[in-house]
Amino acid sequence: MAFEPAHQIIWVASNGADAVQRCVEQTPDLILMDLIMPVMDGVEATRRIMAETPCAIVIVTVDREQNMRRVFEAMGHGALDVVDTPAIGGPNPKEAAAPLLRKILNIDWLIGQRVGREHVVAAPRSEPARRDRLVAIGSSAGGPA
Repeated sequence: MAFEPAHQIIWVASNGADAVQRCVEQTPDLILMDLIMPVMDGVEATRRIMAETPCAIVIVTVDREQNMRRVFEAMGHGALDVVDTPAIGGPNPKEAAAPLLRKILNIDWLIGQRVGREHVVAAPRSEPARRDRLVAIGSSAGGPA
């Protein structure tokens, strides 16, 4: 099942350890990672993938609310977002899959893998580029004052 003509499924892992190994062999642009898997769960698989062969990871889970602690743990290791597992066996599978497809397209845009996008290489500079320093702090209530 390909989502868009520009998207291909290059492999499917049967568990978290399999996903880690497959990333070493062929790192994808995006992984849809389940949290609950045999052998190694999605949190540990995300941690290892981001440490060894980083790539975009979206957590897909049956119940975000019930798995919130695991979701935040996976995001702490580098997962970009979370989406509920689509109920594609229902009466309207396209509608059920729409939130997941939107996430894929948004991340696709963020990582610059749009179809037809040209890769531009900057010309070498004779003098080093000036880099401004930036510190960003994101917090909820109770964060730094």
